Amino acid sequence: MTKLMRFASATEHCPAIGATFGESTPDLASLAREWFGQARASGDDVRELLHDGHATACVEDAAFVHVRAF
Repeated sequence: MTKLMRFASATEHCPAIGATFGESTPDLASLAREWFGQARASGDDVRELLHDGHATACVEDAAFVHVRAF
């Protein structure tokens, strides 16, 4: 059995995510925004949240993408 990382608090849109990308250089922030945008556009069941400071995209409540620019 595979255990999934689940987040019941994931929502349709988390406004705080955009601010986390602005903490890095402009080039890295642009890349992170693009990658997370792809995750957001993956389906109608995609939800998101900040987890340990990382933008996290979920399918319903199961995490599938973490994005952070360092």
